[in-house]
Amino acid sequence: MNISDFLTVPFLQNAVIGGVLIAVLLSVLSLFVFVKKWSFINIGISHAAFGGLAIGFFLGINPTLIGSIFAISIGLLIGYISKKGQIHEDISIGILLSFSMALGVVVMSFSNNYNSDLFAFLFGNILTITYQDIIIISSFSIISIAFIFYNLEKLMYCCFDEELANISGINTNFLYYATITIIAVATVLSIKLVGSILSSAMIILPAATASQIFWRYKSIILTSVIISVFTVLLGIYVSFEYNLPSGSTIVIIYSLIFFTAVIFKRVFLG
Repeated sequence: MNISDFLTVPFLQNAVIGGVLIAVLLSVLSLFVFVKKWSFINIGISHAAFGGLAIGFFLGINPTLIGSIFAISIGLLIGYISKKGQIHEDISIGILLSFSMALGVVVMSFSNNYNSDLFAFLFGNILTITYQDIIIISSFSIISIAFIFYNLEKLMYCCFDEELANISGINTNFLYYATITIIAVATVLSIKLVGSILSSAMIILPAATASQIFWRYKSIILTSVIISVFTVLLGIYVSFEYNLPSGSTIVIIYSLIFFTAVIFKRVFLG
């Protein structure tokens, strides 16, 4: 495969455009997942998305719409439990994660296309991204990124000291639940790229990698975006060239970059 294929083959064009859009969105959100230590929450949301997608597919309703609603509901519930602290956060996430995955598998078992569709939901296939998906992803990405950068200072204030931010007059509850909602929808949109099982990696790894070298949050965001776009493009190329699963290939490459950054920090930055 050469560069001209990316420019002339329709499904590769969709894969590249959709993959880059998702990479940018997830890498921007990655900072908040990293700072707030929301990695387990994101894993719970990604598994919840699988349950919602399965229900949507079975009912013949837009799976992305139903998956988003389901993931948002689970995400807000996890956030609420986390804030109230009535049940330990890890326990509530584990319960909801298991329930959502089990529900998705049961629902998918009634489908005639159980094997192929279940595999696609679990591990993703970036080559199935359509023009309609690109419109949805680009629209949501523009709105979400605009919201994040408009409220960036407030969001970072909330991340580091939510109680003081609340005293200062910032609507911390709104920003908290709005961020979880954006993460939930972004997770659903990323499933065609890497699948529900691996989608959490694409939102955890960017900031985790960039933070090995930089500590200013704006530098972390910029570096996360650059690395994510590079990784997705390389992953698409390698997966198509060697007939490998696209999602798994992208996550493996990103993991290798992360380990390289860790080693670089230890050797050169002390």
